[in-house]
Amino acid sequence: MQFEDALKEVKVGKGMRLPQWSPETAVRCQRPDAHSKMTAPYLYITNRFGSIPWHETFPEMFDCRWEVTE
Repeated sequence: MQFEDALKEVKVGKGMRLPQWSPETAVRCQRPDAHSKMTAPYLYITNRFGSIPWHETFPEMFDCRWEVTE
């Protein structure tokens, strides 16, 4: 799946990952609420160590093997 197609699914609450990533790793979307310090939506990555902001790379964005996760 293309990056832009997987991103559409992330925007509605799903996750996305590349097949070479570990199974528990996924990119997700955070939409701030009234109690958040952030004021705009952002992407973050979750894995066995926790969650951190995701800084995508061009090779990742142009990869056509994205998978959607729950």
